[in-house]
Amino acid sequence: MKRAVSAFIMLLCLLSGAVNAQDANPFIPGKIAYVGSDFNVYTLSGETRTALTDDAGLDGDRVRYYQFPTWATDGRLAYFEGEITAQRQITTEVFVSADGLTPGASVYVGTDENFTYAYWSPSACGANCFDLAVLLGSGQQSGFLVNVIRDAVDSPSVTQVGTGAPFYYSWSPDGQRMVWQRNNRQIDIYDVTTNEIDRTLDVAPGEFFAPAWSPVDDRVLFGVAGDAGTDLAVEANGELETLAEGLAGPIRFAWSPDGNLIAYKDAENALVVIDAITGERIAASDTADVVAFFWAPNSQRIAYVTLPSDTGSFSAKPSAQDTQLPVLSWAILDVGSGAVRRYGEFTPTSDELYVLSFYDQFGQSHRIWSPDSRHLVYSELNADGVPQIMLLDTESNFVPLSVAEGFVAVWSFE
Repeated sequence: MKRAVSAFIMLLCLLSGAVNAQDANPFIPGKIAYVGSDFNVYTLSGETRTALTDDAGLDGDRVRYYQFPTWATDGRLAYFEGEITAQRQITTEVFVSADGLTPGASVYVGTDENFTYAYWSPSACGANCFDLAVLLGSGQQSGFLVNVIRDAVDSPSVTQVGTGAPFYYSWSPDGQRMVWQRNNRQIDIYDVTTNEIDRTLDVAPGEFFAPAWSPVDDRVLFGVAGDAGTDLAVEANGELETLAEGLAGPIRFAWSPDGNLIAYKDAENALVVIDAITGERIAASDTADVVAFFWAPNSQRIAYVTLPSDTGSFSAKPSAQDTQLPVLSWAILDVGSGAVRRYGEFTPTSDELYVLSFYDQFGQSHRIWSPDSRHLVYSELNADGVPQIMLLDTESNFVPLSVAEGFVAVWSFE
């Protein structure tokens, strides 16, 4: 509810402005979807910028805005409309575009429900069929609910699969199951086909947020309460193996896309990369002040965000309009060599900060890396407080390029 009301206030302040995006750039691989500074959804594909919506704004006694576009692995794009009345009644509508270039069709409408997060299954559920798990806050019950929307050829269908607070989840690579962490008390394996919990793991959860299913096989990664903190553990075929012990919680972790490595960060120490089978330490960040991290698609590098260093800045410090937002900086860890390259400072938008705050969940569903593992996309506030969509070329250009005005952006998988 707080995020929806904040969006309402921000939109009222910005409605008089218009998106004044720079021309799209032909070097952009894949597609970028973003929410513009007018709260509409756009995509960039090569030299083409496409508006998928144009109706954000005031409409009588209500205000309409769009949030967090989310790509599926086959190129379809979900985006989420929020509508708030003057009486603060909230409606959420989900749209799916078949290709990210044509406006989406409505697949779900929820009254008195507030969009929180969404995550496509990594694999199809049939011919031209994908499942989208949407996390919603509900005014009808405490906590959160998860609806699985099946976007199929005939017509979309919706199944409410579970409730909890908090509620974190991760898809299996075949899209047939999910692992859930609910209420900080239990870890469940949910079967999509039967719409039932297949089993609850016989472990005491440690201090962690989002579990992570291996992107390539049946291993599941989570935190277990240990004798001296939280242990990082993996379960496969009913067998539990501890990879790191006695970590200061809460811990965050992520599989490399090829499933061979695991990166994790506890509350006190550096970001660490280990072998996913043996637990052998492979590489680490040069600082413990890591705010968030994201694997490159090729599994060779990790982009991470830190508190600023003394390397200088090519971005603005917090603007007078939003002094509560932190100043952060990007760094890239080369996993093979252990080398770290640092970049300048930036002030994230509030939506970018939301992604960074829950990066262990967003890192499984939203790509900030380009498909070729070269560029990063993120959003920042410039010196005038205007939200910008930025591209950072991590191989040849230390100065990021602004490609549009907007609050948050995500790259397609291909």
